[in-house]
Amino acid sequence: MVKVGFIVEGNSDAIIIKQSKNLNYLFNIYKIEFDDELVLNARSKSNLKKYFVDLYNNLIKKGAEIVFILFDQDDKEEQKRNKKYKPLDCPLIAINELQSYRNNKNYIKDNQIFIVMTREMEAWFLADENLRFNYNGNPEEILNPSDIVGEQLGTSSHVKIANKIKDRFSLVRASENSRSAKRFLDKLKKIANEN
Repeated sequence: MVKVGFIVEGNSDAIIIKQSKNLNYLFNIYKIEFDDELVLNARSKSNLKKYFVDLYNNLIKKGAEIVFILFDQDDKEEQKRNKKYKPLDCPLIAINELQSYRNNKNYIKDNQIFIVMTREMEAWFLADENLRFNYNGNPEEILNPSDIVGEQLGTSSHVKIANKIKDRFSLVRASENSRSAKRFLDKLKKIANEN
């Protein structure tokens, strides 16, 4: 068993990591040990950048051997200012932005795994065909997948969306239609194979 910690961007991400039956099943299969104390919620992307070092060090103090950092690629603020704006289709840009913020670059370690959810975790929900959301195109090319998911679930709250989805969502199914979900699944498998 390997002890894994998670730094997530928001409340809905924390709910899925902590409470998804499917993810907990995968964690057991892949011999990943974690508990609720090893899931730290930054509460926003700006807080994730600002407090990255503290969050990471906190997980290491709690015994985490590997730390996943999950955050959205979305650029909603820029979208609000410029309606023609299209985010760059490169998760590396989002990772570089986080790593180069202030002195974060001095704390980049080999035991960190960055997972950029393209555009946000709700795209993973769209990618899970068993959830049967109606949408057109590739789920990772939709700028605000949470709008589609929320509209079809009858709520605009990311937390309510996560609570409604957590017991039905499958990372394995989502990985069939989402590169970022597949990357997360592949990293979990790699941890299992190495330990």
